Amino acid sequence: MISNSKKIIRVFYGGLAAGLVFLAGFLFFSLPSGRLELHFLNVGQGDALLIQTPEGYNILVDGGPDNAVLYELGKYLPFYNRQIDLMVLTHPHADHLAGLVEILKRHQVNKILTTGVFYGSAEYEKWLALIKEKNIPVEIANHQGIMPLGGQVHFFILFPEISLENKKIKNVNNASIVGKLIYGKSSALLSGDFEDEEELVGKVDLTAQILKAGHHGSDNANSRKFLAAVGPKYAVISVGENKYGHPNQKTVENFEALGAKILRTDQPGGINFVSDGQKFSLSPVNPYWAWLFSAP
Repeated sequence: MISNSKKIIRVFYGGLAAGLVFLAGFLFFSLPSGRLELHFLNVGQGDALLIQTPEGYNILVDGGPDNAVLYELGKYLPFYNRQIDLMVLTHPHADHLAGLVEILKRHQVNKILTTGVFYGSAEYEKWLALIKEKNIPVEIANHQGIMPLGGQVHFFILFPEISLENKKIKNVNNASIVGKLIYGKSSALLSGDFEDEEELVGKVDLTAQILKAGHHGSDNANSRKFLAAVGPKYAVISVGENKYGHPNQKTVENFEALGAKILRTDQPGGINFVSDGQKFSLSPVNPYWAWLFSAP
């Protein structure tokens, strides 16, 4: 009887020790990494980018065409804290918007950045209604606006040049927010589905190490003139199975002519970068998050 009691005690304390080791590791991996992380998520034919700052802020730029973004976010956000500090909608097409509706339903969102452009879709109206219902502060994007994202991380808004709030735009792709993310000497240019990109050449500093290819690699964007002004080391094409021929072969050739490394989000694991403030480097998915926190 005493022997059995000792065994039970040993098992109990052994389990307790293992639990403490797990908890210590859990808390260690939950701490901010001290680096800027970019996760271009594999959400199919659409856009979704999670930015995690050195201070631990979470910024989500677009949300893809459906609820796949919930699973993808689960790889990087622990189950006990899936707060989004800033949600950015570049423009209200469904392949950028629908996932954001699902996020608003399930997670705390502290702030919204959008153009506020008029667009008559039911999905967009639902998104706006949820923002109003949850009383989330909204900031309207303005040209050359600078959004501090904590520490040395800043988001410079390069387009729109004027407020587009409640305005009707013939091609809503050209109402996309174009912004430059800067951390120290490292930078990434995000262009949504913007197609009038050559209009920005010579007006603003477009140079960046990473370029999120415009409009999923369509030939309506990504001209050689624009790409030469950016001079990216990495070209990220957010794409999935589609009927549009994205990415266009001409776009691929334009990137190749510049010597940019082309990366596609329809590869397993999406595309992940880290920066120490000097440069961006490719990084694998952290397997800790991938297997442990995959459920939405």
